[in-house]
Amino acid sequence: MTLLAGQAALAQSVTLAGRVVDELQRPVPYASVGIKGGQQGTATNETGEFNLRVPSLPQQLEILSIGYAPTLLLVRTGDGPLTVVLPASAVVLPEVRVRNPELAARELVRRASAKLLRHEKQTYYGKAFYRQKTRQNGIYREFFDAFYDVEFNNRHIVGWDLGESRYAVKPGGFTFANFSALIRVALPTFIKHPGRAKLLTPLGPHALAQFDFTLKEIQTSQGRELAVIRFEPKSGVAKPAPSGLLYIDQQTAALHRREMTFSMSSLLTLNGLPNTRIETDQFRVVSDYAPVADSLTRLVGTRAQCDMVLRLPDGKLDSTHVAGSFFFYQYTSRLPGHVYADVPHKSKDLQQIMTRPYNPAFWLDNAVVKDSPLDEKLIRDLEGQQVFRRL
Repeated sequence: MTLLAGQAALAQSVTLAGRVVDELQRPVPYASVGIKGGQQGTATNETGEFNLRVPSLPQQLEILSIGYAPTLLLVRTGDGPLTVVLPASAVVLPEVRVRNPELAARELVRRASAKLLRHEKQTYYGKAFYRQKTRQNGIYREFFDAFYDVEFNNRHIVGWDLGESRYAVKPGGFTFANFSALIRVALPTFIKHPGRAKLLTPLGPHALAQFDFTLKEIQTSQGRELAVIRFEPKSGVAKPAPSGLLYIDQQTAALHRREMTFSMSSLLTLNGLPNTRIETDQFRVVSDYAPVADSLTRLVGTRAQCDMVLRLPDGKLDSTHVAGSFFFYQYTSRLPGHVYADVPHKSKDLQQIMTRPYNPAFWLDNAVVKDSPLDEKLIRDLEGQQVFRRL
C-alpha cells in the first residue's frame, strides 16, 4: 500500500513528525519508521508518535510492525504532522493449514528452542537507548534516559557500558530505581537451567514440559508466514511463569516477537516502604527480533509496562504505572576501549548514573533523543515539579 502526502519538494534537511495508527484509529506503538531501502529510521513511542530526520524531500518512508501490512508513505513536504494508517496483516486460521494446532505449535517451539541453543555463543554488539517513565496516581514523577554500548547474544544481554544519562524524580512514593534490570537480566529470551530462574520462559530445552502451546493463527508479515503461538504455564508448575504469544517463522523457526504477561510480585521487594503491600499488579513485556545472517534473528528492542496498586499503611490505595523501552539504534562491531561490563544483578540504575557527571550539551541536539518524542503531559508534570532544573 502506498500513501501520498504533500505536493512541494524541499531540498534541506527536515524533521518529519507523525503518528501511526491502526484501522480503528488506535495508536501502534514501537512501529518501525524509516527511509525505504536506507539505514535511517526510528520507532514510534507508546502513543504511536514518531520524529524522523531526513536529509531532503521527497522521501519514501516504510512503516513496519508485526501484525500489520507493510505500508509506504511518499512524503513531499514537511508541513504538518503525518498520519499513517496500518492495515492488519492477512491472517489464516490454523485449521486451514494444520490438523492438530497444538502438535504443530509444540513442534515449532521445539525447533525454535533448538535453533536458539545452537547459536547461543554467537555474539553481537550495538548502541542502545533506554527510556523509563513512572506515573503515580496519574501524575508523572520519574523520568530516566540512558545510552549504552551493549554486548549480547540470542539468549540475553551479556554486558553493557553506561554512556550519557539523565534522571529526574519527585521524591516520595514507589520508584523503580533498577527497573531496567528486569529487561537486561531477569527476562532472557530462553533459559537453560529453570532451577536457577526466578521466572520461567516459554523457550528453551525445558519449555515443552512447563508450558502448553496452541497455534492461534498464521500471519503474513514482510513476505514471511509467522505462526502466532499462544502459551500458558501448565497446571502444577510451581515457579512463576508468564502467559502470552510467540511469533515464529514457520519455515526457518526463527523467533520474531515474544509477548509475555505475568505478576511482578515474585520479582519485586518493597524496600523502604514498611507496612505496604501489593494489592494488584501486572507486568507486560514485548521483545522484537529482526533477521540477521542466514535464517537467524537478533534482538531489536524490548518494551515493558507495569501497572501496580499498593495498599499504603493508612489503608489508601496508590496506583503506579511504569513504562520502559530499550532499543538498538545501531549495530556495531566490538568497539575498542569498551569493557562491556557484566552489570551485577543488584546494581541500580540510579547508582550508576550518580557516579557520572551530567552533560547537558549532549542532550541539546541528539538525533536519537529527538527521534523519541516525549509525552507532553510528562513535560508539563515534571516542569511543574521543577525537577528538570536539578538534573
